[in-house]
Parts: sequence; structure tokens; C-alpha cells
Amino acid sequence: MNKTIMYVSLAISLFLLNSCGSTKLVQEYKNPETVNFEANKVLVVGITADKELRRTYEKKMTDALDKKDVIAVKSIDFFESSFTNNKQSLEQLDNIEQRLLDAGFDTILFTKVTGSESRLTVVDAYRSFAKAYQRFDDYFYDNVHHYYKEQQERYQVYKTETSLFCICPGKDRELLWRGEIEVVDADKVNRNINSYIKILFETLQENKLLLL
Repeated sequence: MNKTIMYVSLAISLFLLNSCGSTKLVQEYKNPETVNFEANKVLVVGITADKELRRTYEKKMTDALDKKDVIAVKSIDFFESSFTNNKQSLEQLDNIEQRLLDAGFDTILFTKVTGSESRLTVVDAYRSFAKAYQRFDDYFYDNVHHYYKEQQERYQVYKTETSLFCICPGKDRELLWRGEIEVVDADKVNRNINSYIKILFETLQENKLLLL
């Protein structure tokens, strides 16, 4: 393999390795009627049955919003457990909305995990593909490890959905923005929540939402 091919192969491999460990925005929707939106007080809601994870996420998110001079409150502290444990009727939701309005809230930020999937890194595959004039036995011994090290070649991707609602007086519960963000290696909770928040804030800022 000449030096040019070797350098290109190395650059692509490094890019793929970095991509596997990144958090990224996959898709988003913004209400076309919303030009910009400045929140006065945000309720942060993490939708998960794992109470410890919910508390960790909501604390990190509210702390990050506070640093941006946005007033934020954790839902796990504001509501009693019955808010999330029981299915709410429309009348109950109206009462909850009025309670939020009375407390000065005008925005709700929901986040939930919508699914996960296991993906296989393509770095090793590219390295094998890039080898010129490779013999059968060389190819076999280069790839035989996939039979017994498959798990080491895989990484987990979690898909999250975040929705920003306005509960402004005189309006319905209006969706301002919704986005899907992929989080890789979600077992590293603190690091990945921080990475997720960074991507979310950058996206909201681009859309002139919350005016971060």
C-alpha cells in the first residue's frame, strides 16, 4: 500500500472512531409560526422509570439552564409521584397546566428515550477492504476474530426525543420544537448527559428558542 492510501485509510479510520463516540442531532421539527421564543421559567421533565437516572438528568439540565440565566425546575421535585405514576385525564391535565401557570411556568421541556440499537463499527472492515493484493489466508486470519469477539466490535446507540412546549396563557399546549438526538455508550451516564445537553443547547440557540 502506498503512502497516500495509507494516510487516507488512517484518516478515515480516525474519523469513524470519533463518530462512534459522538452524540448528534438526527432530525428536528420547529413550529413554523415560532420565530423566536424566550422562556421565563422552564419545567424540566425526564420521562423514565429509572428514578435515579431521571433525577440525575433533571438536575444536570436545570443546572445547565441556570448557568444560561434561564430559570428551571426539576419535575421530580415540583410534582408528587402521582403525576407520573397515573394516567391523567384531560381535566386533570388542565388543572396541572393551571398549577404550572400559577407557579410562573411558561415552558415545559420533555426528554425521553424512544429506542436503542446495537451497531457494528466499520473501521476494521475498511482496513481489510483497503488492503491490496491480499491472499485468502491473510484475509481469513485478519477477520477470524469476528467469530469470537463480536461484542467488542459493537456499540450501543440510544435514541432520545426532546420536545419543547409553550403553556402560554390563552393558548393550547403548543409544540415549539421537537428533536431526535442519538446518544452513544449511554452506560457512561454523566458524560453522555453533558454531551446531549451541549448538542441540545446548540440546536435551540440556532433556532432562537429559550434564547440561550
